[in-house]
Amino acid sequence: MSLKLTLNSDSHLDFAFGKVIKGKEMQVFQEYSPAIAPALSDCGIQPLRPFAVLATNTSGPTPEQGAFTQVSSTENFARFHSDPRFLELKPLRDDGMEFLTDGNLFRSTQAEIGLEAETDYAVIISDGNPYSSAPILELSATEESPNQAYAGKSLALHIWNEEAEQLMKAGQAEVFRIQFFPENM
Repeated sequence: MSLKLTLNSDSHLDFAFGKVIKGKEMQVFQEYSPAIAPALSDCGIQPLRPFAVLATNTSGPTPEQGAFTQVSSTENFARFHSDPRFLELKPLRDDGMEFLTDGNLFRSTQAEIGLEAETDYAVIISDGNPYSSAPILELSATEESPNQAYAGKSLALHIWNEEAEQLMKAGQAEVFRIQFFPENM
């Protein structure tokens, strides 16, 4: 199934990942997500493409899912997190999440990228490009990113292959093996 990732150059891409507590999927995806959508929209934040995390070498808890989200500005990202609607719904989200890492903002570009739902991709966070081929997408971390874990690094998207597997094993970069969810999820 063909998918599109449409980016705008006048925004940031948030790379978020986490893990929903087993049995609380409906709470997070069918209660919290629809209820928070108006606040996201009002703050210029647009969910773009969710994905499953199939494997990673990131330190800390192991994520199972994530999303790319378009954020119009770092100011609007902060405004969303102080919005009364978010503050009211945050306990519902947090009660359903084992953990969430967001605020990893990268400078976006103007692009429309074709993706496949059945294909595995590598999200590689590193200094420079440790990969031998050009990425499908490469973005630098935003200096004003609320989460500074990736300061000075780049996010690159590649189709998964043996080289990505070796990078993950060698620990030369933070690597996430992901698969994008189909449109109807």
